[in-house]
Amino acid sequence: MTFIKYTNDGKAVIQPAALVLSNLDNENALEMHTLDNTIVLLKENMTPLEKLFAVESLIRLVVSLAVELEGNTDNEADDDDDEADDEDFCDDTIPIPVEAFEDAGIWGKDLHIQVINGAVIITADEGSDADA
Repeated sequence: MTFIKYTNDGKAVIQPAALVLSNLDNENALEMHTLDNTIVLLKENMTPLEKLFAVESLIRLVVSLAVELEGNTDNEADDDDDEADDEDFCDDTIPIPVEAFEDAGIWGKDLHIQVINGAVIITADEGSDADA
């Protein structure tokens, strides 16, 4: 959801609807975190459960931004740029030695890769086998 930034006497104002939707409307004070091109407002003295919900929300935002970024990259880049973009993203990969797949008994099988709350889970399709 996008909210229009209004100012009142030169100060930024957060629209009441944004505070209601984020369950921050009854808070007397908020904790502000400033990042590159980003501001995050959190409740002060959050419980562990509230922190977990905040982390989950931030993860959803990160995934959403990553999907949007990938979509924009695919639409804006021509064929030559795609190769350069792939090289840039490869810098963020973690190499996994073949032996790790062999030791896990999943080498040569169809793999399912899932990312759940930041954890990467790799499982083999039980019916797949490269030798079959």
